[in-house]
Amino acid sequence: MAGQTDKFPASSEELVLSAQQGDREAFSRLAAELMPLVRQSAARYSATLLDRDDLMQEGMLGLISAVRTYKADRGIPFEAYARTCVNNKILSALRKAAGGKSVRAGDVVSLDAHTLSDASLPLEEQQDLRDACERIMHFAQNELSKSEKAVLHLFLGGLSYREIAERIGGTPKSVDNALQRVRRKLKNSKVFHAK
Repeated sequence: MAGQTDKFPASSEELVLSAQQGDREAFSRLAAELMPLVRQSAARYSATLLDRDDLMQEGMLGLISAVRTYKADRGIPFEAYARTCVNNKILSALRKAAGGKSVRAGDVVSLDAHTLSDASLPLEEQQDLRDACERIMHFAQNELSKSEKAVLHLFLGGLSYREIAERIGGTPKSVDNALQRVRRKLKNSKVFHAK
């Protein structure tokens, strides 16, 4: 597919299929194309509960989950599926930060009309996004323990804490602890700040 991507732009669905089969470049291209969606979703929520970096991180986890769980045979365009996964992941993080309570409209302020645009990113920014995706993949491969990788993989696959705990022979609390360590390591890694 590497030769094909240079000559012919692949559709999102083709990139997802390649990424699901382990093609890191396909994942990086897809993530770079959809990073504006992640940014838009993170920017849409101005909350005292989580800062923008945390919202971006949660949005990226939602995007990774979308890539792993997307099924083209359901007839839903990938972009729509990814948008739903990203938004749900961010809203879930906001609910969790609120102590499991539902997030009220006053807790989240939409900034869409004032700050966001649907314009495509310049090529330089697209390359920056590809680089950021590579840093995320490198981070996951090199900075997470074997158990953290396993828990993250199952979590991004859509399993609940209880289901993950059953698969790894742990407790839901140990799953939560592992995911908290992943989030903390990601936040401290400067993955989103490096250039």
